[in-house]
Amino acid sequence: MEETPYTRLCSTKKILTVNGQFPGPTLYVRKGETVVVDVYNKGNYNITIHWHGVNMPRNPWSDGPQYVTQCPIQPGGKFRQKIIFSLEEGTLWWHAHSDWSRATVHGAIIIYPKKGTGYPFPKPHAELPILLGS
Repeated sequence: MEETPYTRLCSTKKILTVNGQFPGPTLYVRKGETVVVDVYNKGNYNITIHWHGVNMPRNPWSDGPQYVTQCPIQPGGKFRQKIIFSLEEGTLWWHAHSDWSRATVHGAIIIYPKKGTGYPFPKPHAELPILLGS
């Protein structure tokens, strides 16, 4: 995460982004997979990341509000998060769980069925994640 200049309506401001992207990158995984995410905080404020709708078995300390389920990732710090997509399937999202940063630090998670299995509904003709933020 780092502060990046962002222009909207003829005005440029710095916002916190992930890999310079706003919204942040979409993660594509399959049900049953484990993903390891290294978060490097190059911003000026503490931050945590929440994997919204993802069950966190054996890893509850790496998901959520700062000072509640985990210590924040301080400026200049890094944190490795292990996300196990054990039961989830469909579209979820990840976001910052620290004050105002959730307005710009967020992205989609697309969780496909396990290899060799199908959707519990007819396969979609196309996929287009839509993120609404404030």
